[in-house]
Parts: sequence; structure tokens; C-alpha cells
Amino acid sequence: MITTANESFSKFRNNYLAVYLTVMMSDWLQGPYLYALYQSYGFVMYDIAVLFIIGFVSSAVFGTLVANTADVWGRKRMALLFCLTSSTASMIRLTNNYHYLIGSHLLSGLSTALLYCVFEAWYISQHQRKGFAPALIGATFSTAIFLNGLVAILAGVVANLAVEWSGSLASPFVVSAGTLALAGLLITSSWEENYGESQTNRTGSVLKSMLEGLIVLKSDINILSLGMAQTVFECCMYTFVLLYTPTLEKAIRDSSGRHSLFPLGYLFSAMMFCSMLGSLAFKLLSNRNFYTDTLLSTALLVAGSSFSFIVLNNSDATYTILAFLLFEFTTGMYFPSIGTLRAQAIPEQNRTGVMAFLRVPMNFAVCAILLNVDSLPTESIFQICSVLCFSGGMVILWRALDPNRQVGYNPAKMEESHEL
Repeated sequence: MITTANESFSKFRNNYLAVYLTVMMSDWLQGPYLYALYQSYGFVMYDIAVLFIIGFVSSAVFGTLVANTADVWGRKRMALLFCLTSSTASMIRLTNNYHYLIGSHLLSGLSTALLYCVFEAWYISQHQRKGFAPALIGATFSTAIFLNGLVAILAGVVANLAVEWSGSLASPFVVSAGTLALAGLLITSSWEENYGESQTNRTGSVLKSMLEGLIVLKSDINILSLGMAQTVFECCMYTFVLLYTPTLEKAIRDSSGRHSLFPLGYLFSAMMFCSMLGSLAFKLLSNRNFYTDTLLSTALLVAGSSFSFIVLNNSDATYTILAFLLFEFTTGMYFPSIGTLRAQAIPEQNRTGVMAFLRVPMNFAVCAILLNVDSLPTESIFQICSVLCFSGGMVILWRALDPNRQVGYNPAKMEESHEL
């Protein structure tokens, strides 16, 4: 019976990972050359920042509404909607028409909200429905982030090769759209539908789902503290996504006096390797009885230190790259930590809606920073990121030490039969 249960879980987990890693491959392929592509179209920093802002506003507004519908209309359907909107956004980026690119970022904002809410909610619901041990949720997330690091490394190499072979900075986006088509086929053929509400309440209104999600947020300080940590870390992460390319270009100019095109795909792969190491560190420390709260606060505090290193060594390309790599290490620890704690804290019936609302302040915080990207020096923006991460780390540390709250969830050690 134990062997059968292990085989059943492994099959279920591997199916989820196949879909998750395919959609993440499509997302990573767009990362290395997005800023460079827009530069090649003749857009300046402010123009590019506005496109990013449009994406974040879209994610906060339309993405929240659509993500809430997943609890009522079905998470599989919304996962397929993600594949459609994200692939359409990728193909639109082949044009240098700014108005079309605005539409692309409206779609990508919506798809980003779906990516970071629907897939996780589908997995947790199916996991609980099938009666697998709760400790295996954290182990699955850790494995997913670790393998996601490998996929991201591969995506950076593929993006670099695609640009070299085609001579076009837009080629990774074509590959991304093809990857999303494959993800859609996998979801259609292998996923069951699940909902946030019971079968008898599936026709419930989206508005009702949203209101219930807000009530859950308002009444649970535990979820709010996780939301604060998510807001500060992911706000800094997305700010970093926009600024790391121009920051590195400036550091190279200051260090060598030359302006040359850096192999961004290979740098991206190196950063993702460090993210993978962070995920591995999470798994090893969890198995040594470190509480997840402690690991999350550590990730935030080290992330704050990495931004401080960028500010202090912004004219040295080597130190700048090392600071980039340190920050990416913390992302590998952050995502399985926050995912595990959310799985424990958020009620199943409102999971997707609550997770979508948690992303709203992050989106507006990023917009507030990017709106000032022309008026604030890059060093000042990274200083803000440093302060935000340190603040988030202290909040989670207070949460972990609060004697009136149950200690942070600590995944049980995994048996070898559950390892990939």
C-alpha cells in the first residue's frame, strides 16, 4: 500500500511539474532580452518603464478580477487562459509599434497574475483532495523551484543561441510562444478541473468570491504579514528585473571605459543557477528542522544586503554581478518558503482570490518606484529596495518569534521514494 501511495503521489507531482516547468520556461525565455529588445526599437528608459508599469497595473486590476474567477469558474480553464494571453503578448512584441506594445503589456500583466496564483492553487487543491501528506506540499514546491532554476538556466542559453542564430533580439519571444502552445496541450490532456467552492456552489458569483477573499485578508494578521513580505520582496524583484541590464551596462562602462554588448543570456543562466542553489538550501535547511518562517526572514534580510552591495559597488562590474548572483540566491529560498506558508495559512475555498489580492499592493509599489525611474538615480532605487527587504525580514522574524502564534510550518523530512 505504501509503495502504491508513493507511486500515486510521484505520478501526480511529476504531472504538475511537467506543466509548471513548461510554463516557466516560456516566461524565462522572455527575460534576458526584453529590455535590450526595447532599446533596439529606439525606446528610452522612461518609455520602457511605462510599459512595465502598464503591465503591473494590469496585473493588479484585471489580473485580480480574472484570478478571482478561477475559484468559481475553474483553475484549469484559467491556466489555459494564461497560455493564450501570454503567447499573444509574446507575439505582439515582434512589432516596434509602441501602442501595440501597450496592449502586449496589458495582456502580460493579466497572464502574470494568473501564473502566480492559478497553478499553485490548482496543485494545492488537488494535493489535498487526493489525501497526500501536507508535508509533501512544501517538498513539491522546493523541488519545483530547484528544477525551475535548471529550466531558467536552459532558457538563458536557448535565448542567447536563438539571438545568435537568428540575429534578432525578438527570436526568444517566438520560442516562448511555441512553448506555451505545448503547455496548453499538456494542461488540456492531463489536468482535472478544480474549484475553490464545492460542486454545489460552483455557480457562485465572482463578486462573492472577491468579497470573501477580502474578509479573510482583513481578519487574519498571519496572512497579512505574509502579504507584507510578499509585497516588499517581489516589488524589489520586479524592480531589479527592469534595472539590472542598465545597471550592469553602467558598471561595465565605469570599469573599462568601453561600451560592449554583454552576453545577457549567459548572465541570466548564471543568476538562475544561483536561484537553484537557494532552493536547494531551503530544502536542506528544512530537513535540518529550520522553520520556514526563519528561512523566509533570512531570504529577505540577505536580499536587503545584496541591494546594499549593489549601491556600494555600482562602478565595479565584477562586484555588481556578484551582488546580482547573491540576490538571485535569495529568490530560490524565498519562493518555496512563501509558497509553503501560504499553503498553510490561506483557506482552500478562497485560495486563488486571496493570493491575487496579495499581489495588488506589490504591483502598485512597483509602479510607484518605476514612475520615478527618470528622476531618481539607480543607486537611490536600490537603496529603497534594500530598506524594504530589511523591513520585510524583520516583520517575518517578529512573526516567527510571536509566542501567541503557532510556529512556522516545518516540512517533514522526505523519504527517498519521494525525491526526483
